[in-house]
Amino acid sequence: MRVHSIALTAALCLSPLLAAGAQAQVTVEQVPAETDSSNQAAWWRPMVVKGNTTYVAFNAPGTAAGTHQVKIGVKVGTGPWVIGSLKDQFGAIWSHPDDIGHDQPTIAVDGDGYIHVWADHHVDDWRYFRSSAPNDPSAILRRVGEMPGTVGATYPIAEHAPNGDVYLMIRNHFNGAGQGELYRWNNAANSWSKIDVFARETGNYVYPDDLQVDSAGNVHLAFEWAYGMPRALRHYGSYIKYDVAAAQWRTANGTAVTLPVTRTTANLVYQGLSTGELWNNSDTGIGVQAAGLTVDNLNRPSVAYRYRTDGGSNAYDYDVYRLRWNGSAWADKVKIFTATDNVPAAVETTHNGTRARVYFTVSGVGLMGAESPGYVPYALATGQPGVSRISGVLKTSTEDVIYAAAPTEIDANRGRLYVVTVGNTLP
Repeated sequence: MRVHSIALTAALCLSPLLAAGAQAQVTVEQVPAETDSSNQAAWWRPMVVKGNTTYVAFNAPGTAAGTHQVKIGVKVGTGPWVIGSLKDQFGAIWSHPDDIGHDQPTIAVDGDGYIHVWADHHVDDWRYFRSSAPNDPSAILRRVGEMPGTVGATYPIAEHAPNGDVYLMIRNHFNGAGQGELYRWNNAANSWSKIDVFARETGNYVYPDDLQVDSAGNVHLAFEWAYGMPRALRHYGSYIKYDVAAAQWRTANGTAVTLPVTRTTANLVYQGLSTGELWNNSDTGIGVQAAGLTVDNLNRPSVAYRYRTDGGSNAYDYDVYRLRWNGSAWADKVKIFTATDNVPAAVETTHNGTRARVYFTVSGVGLMGAESPGYVPYALATGQPGVSRISGVLKTSTEDVIYAAAPTEIDANRGRLYVVTVGNTLP
């Protein structure tokens, strides 16, 4: 295990938007296990932080080329990492062919400390695993068949609620569409149920981006839409909230909606089509890909997202933006970073009640961070320039924790995973 704490200075040569002199206190810890090169996605939720316990999920190298296993790591306080492997229903180590951007794990921890994992879904029926004991990845993390119904699931994103329940969003390929669905783990009853199909258009595809549960227990969802088929370029960044107590779906302004929502649902879209952007085009052109979602102290949403504004087809040519719901409108849109074919599909955002932060990565530099109100980008982990994919959470009012994956840092097939804690205030 390698841990170091440093005050970092941003790189100066990347862009005029990068500034020198960042004094955020950053702690970088290497998880003591190799990762597979397939350990990279934009939509995933591979980390949970509850109190002083950190849980991570990652693809580890498989026994054959082009395959991976899935491992879970748990660390309590300053103690050692305890790492275990997912197993199938027969107790054998789970192994699966690589599929970057799809077959990566999402993890959640319920109110009793049981670990829930979804792994290797790309239009597949449920591949759901749960620990046999609380907080212990060495306990049997075995595949179980307790998710409701039969699905063709992709992009599972999960989050625990204050009462110990867990919510899960997926895209389900069903009857000529990729529809958005929400599920709930009732922690008191120890059972799963399907809540709703929240978004669907026949022939088109929903792309889940992020899910957050607020302090009142309500569920906030961010997602995008793709025309005609699954594709890398998407449009119509969208937001919706599930009011749990009322069992009612609402747009950001509180208006109740009838399900499933579509692109034409009033007040659904936070990023519509801009000048020159075409809905029914190919993967070339203007559009959105990947977003992070958070809520403020009033449980109002804000979104950070990658948006390609100059056309073309480069997968890394997406600028980084952030906007928020101010109580009456989506407002305060700001461009945080201008890409030059160097921004991978990784973006995260947090809010501690008084300040917002946005995290992303830049090729050859690694993890970047920007903070309100100025949103000046700073390099935060300059010793790990191979970090290209991230996820993150607000741990306390003064600390964020970022899951920072460097999938090919060792060689073309193996990488490393870092847990980066960012405290204090960015200049």
